[in-house]
Amino acid sequence: MKTADQIAFNMARVRSSGSKIECTLGKALWGAGIRYRKQYKRVVGKPDFVLVTLKIAIFCDSSFWHGRDYPKTATQFKSNRDFWLPKIQRNIERDKQVGHILKDADWIVLRFWEDAILEDADGCVHAVLEAIEQRTSSK
Repeated sequence: MKTADQIAFNMARVRSSGSKIECTLGKALWGAGIRYRKQYKRVVGKPDFVLVTLKIAIFCDSSFWHGRDYPKTATQFKSNRDFWLPKIQRNIERDKQVGHILKDADWIVLRFWEDAILEDADGCVHAVLEAIEQRTSSK
């Protein structure tokens, strides 16, 4: 079992950019010839990847931080539940709000869970290519 100091050490090193899932999807997108902007601050929610001219926002969601299978996974939190449960709930709600705002502004929003990226990055790229096709065929 990890000590509180070990957990704090690990959590302090979590960054918003350059994660394994982001790098994996970025390489797959680049390899498919898809050019993007990373962590584009001009778009609500600062998506991990943005195709600006096509108005496509791509998010790489980790299961932990974005609450996959929540509230079932909420039972896994054994310590500091008063901090973690509201934090994950806020993240889930913020993801929904950002999605609604972007869709209302005519953006295509794609969200990929970390396991989908790590197990099938090509499938994620295929979904992005379909979104690009959808956007370009409607113009």
